[in-house]
Amino acid sequence: MPDGPPASGSRRPIHLVVIGSEMASFTIVGVLLDYALGTQPGLTIVLTLVGLGVAFYHLVVMSKALSAKSARAEQPRDRSGS
Repeated sequence: MPDGPPASGSRRPIHLVVIGSEMASFTIVGVLLDYALGTQPGLTIVLTLVGLGVAFYHLVVMSKALSAKSARAEQPRDRSGS
């Protein structure tokens, strides 16, 4: 078993699971509200589109963070001791 905390790269699949659950949760809330209010399928469609928008926003944020992290890793470091 590893002694230290997991590397930051191992958390990427968890981020994708969170993004997927955001999309699904908006849709489920839309279905439940439609059922309770009798507005089928209006709220389901609207909240599904909102969930997609939120999920894509989080994908863009995650992609920018990963590209910035890889760009920092590729930059040569100054190893002169002075």
